[in-house]
Amino acid sequence: MIIGFIGAGKVGCTLAKYFSLCGMSIAGFYSRSYEHAKEASDFTHSQAYASLADLVNDCDCLLVTVSDSQIATVWQELCQLPIANKWIGHCSGLLTSHIFSQHKIVHPFAFSLHPLYAIYDRFECYTAMSGVSFTLEANESIIPQLKNFFVSLKNPLAILPANKKPLYHAACVMLSNQVIALVQIGVDLLDQCGLDTEFSEQAWHPLFLGNAKNICKVGVINALTGPIERGDIEVIKQHIMAMPSELKPIYQQLSAILLNISRTKHPNKDYRQLELELLP
Repeated sequence: MIIGFIGAGKVGCTLAKYFSLCGMSIAGFYSRSYEHAKEASDFTHSQAYASLADLVNDCDCLLVTVSDSQIATVWQELCQLPIANKWIGHCSGLLTSHIFSQHKIVHPFAFSLHPLYAIYDRFECYTAMSGVSFTLEANESIIPQLKNFFVSLKNPLAILPANKKPLYHAACVMLSNQVIALVQIGVDLLDQCGLDTEFSEQAWHPLFLGNAKNICKVGVINALTGPIERGDIEVIKQHIMAMPSELKPIYQQLSAILLNISRTKHPNKDYRQLELELLP
């Protein structure tokens, strides 16, 4: 099966390069910017298409790798072309294959394939893809064919029901983008301590990375450390007193979640006083 990519951004370049390294056939790219399509095709040793119709003609499968807001627009253009027997997918973590519908009828070979990875660069991230898991969503009747199609990837692949995609995507955001917000809060608090910026950068990186690696190694419950687990009420009080007022609710809400984890880790420990301290 020959795959064509509509959209030559970070996701399209990364997946096309990785797919080709796994032995899959890549026709090339169509993009609003022919220059982007040319860059992507050069990177993947494929073809840059000036016409969407030509790409459709050359492919058995079309993977729409544009932003979520543009998928429906691309689909409307595809509907004007001979796509009846083409596989058509997108890589949105949120949207389902149902976006590929015409007159309320979903395209019979529609699917969504989502990599659980923050693809941050067009030309670098393919090197990490061998360790990435994917979720696949489609009509149940075509799942066996799709699984067979993607078997050469060797990546862990889970089937995701369409109605679970919003919750699934929220989970991915919490595990990826939202972590950046917590890092920014920590960095800002270190700045308020008057520490040298260069020192702070060197100091918090091992703290952050070490904890992340430990979570992945031993799991959330066993990786838990700190004053919440210890039940150290006086330390928590000092934190809340020192915290800028706009951050206190965030600290308290996150601490309440950690408290529940602590209860799981130490079922015989009394955390009632700490719980009262964390109540807003």
